[in-house]
Amino acid sequence: MNISLNRWLDEAAMDPMLMPDFERICSFGGRLAGSGQDSDALDWTIGRLNEVRRGARRVEVSYDGWVCEKAELLLLGRSETLSSRPLLRSMATPPEGLEAAVIDLGKGRQSDFDAAGEQIRGRIVLVRHEYPFSPTHLHRRKKYDMAVSRGAAGFLIANNLPEQGLLSGSSGRGRGKPGIPAAYIDRESADRIASAGPNAPIRLTIAGKELEGSTAGVGVLDIPGEFEERVVISAHIDGHDLGESALDNATGVATALAAARALAMRVGRGTNSLRICFFSAEEWALSGSAGYLKSLEASELATLKLNINLDTVAGDENLTALTSDFPGLEPFVERASSAADLHIGSYLPLMANSDHANFAALGVPAMRLLAGFDRPSSRVNNILSAGDRMPAVRESELRRALRATSALAWLGLTASSSELTSLAARSS
Repeated sequence: MNISLNRWLDEAAMDPMLMPDFERICSFGGRLAGSGQDSDALDWTIGRLNEVRRGARRVEVSYDGWVCEKAELLLLGRSETLSSRPLLRSMATPPEGLEAAVIDLGKGRQSDFDAAGEQIRGRIVLVRHEYPFSPTHLHRRKKYDMAVSRGAAGFLIANNLPEQGLLSGSSGRGRGKPGIPAAYIDRESADRIASAGPNAPIRLTIAGKELEGSTAGVGVLDIPGEFEERVVISAHIDGHDLGESALDNATGVATALAAARALAMRVGRGTNSLRICFFSAEEWALSGSAGYLKSLEASELATLKLNINLDTVAGDENLTALTSDFPGLEPFVERASSAADLHIGSYLPLMANSDHANFAALGVPAMRLLAGFDRPSSRVNNILSAGDRMPAVRESELRRALRATSALAWLGLTASSSELTSLAARSS
């Protein structure tokens, strides 16, 4: 190992502002896009970037804003009100509510939908949430989409963990697109529905309002090197309003800020360029980063050669890079892991669960650095819930993530043009 690089990584990982920044980001609240908390947090973060290097800027991109005005779930026959929370951008029910029988499809895999067949049509599908970071995970939106395509009248997704309460998430439905009323329920409410017997009737009421002209902020700082090829470190600043969105994603924002401080003094002669991006509306089907990338001219987009996306980088000591079907990133991660003197795992198949997916879709080699991959008993299981608060994060984990990020970025910043180009080859 290069002794000077090891010493620099040691210094970078001990950034004194890492934890104060993390705590300050959490202090804005859950930072749901459109709440104002996300915008205030982004303004503060841009201010912090300007302390690293003048020239940080805020750009606005459009997204499909929406707000819930009413939500209620009633177990008919028992006149029992159950806990519920609409998915972001859920379709509305009739004003008097949607009354239908529930069909319980367990985890809600394709085999479960296939087995139910025509029984789904006209009923409210009930499925279970899963720990989102594992090779076997099926995303909530895929289950929702199957319910829509099979003619379900509504969609419920239950927290798989007891005593954790409700979760929050997006339906992914775009403005004017087809959909069905959809909501999260807690584990206990799912148990109550099950105890009422097969085809238990319920009434689901959801009223939502489209917010025309909604925009999401993007914070951008460019630190020029000698070469125009850019390494992009990104993180999303928005979250959900059940907790503080500490894991998801104050951890990524604080780590990105600290990495910017560490790298800024080293980027210049002999290196590629660095861009820091902070996105909002990530929790709205990755809308913020999609809008930002779409706004770039082709010539500027062509300079983006590597995306290191930081999202939920603490909550467990284990770090994994999700490498988005770019096989060249696996040895790249191994080299960075060796340089940082820590283990960073890698997982090749694309997991479209954060902003790296939008970079990957445009052919930019992209990875998501993540804590707790395939470790459902880790504190990462608090994401999307009221438990996503500062106590779920340990300082040692954040510092480990900072060391890993600095090593990954530095490897990209010092790579040759041909080396960066080779990373863009996709799995066949």
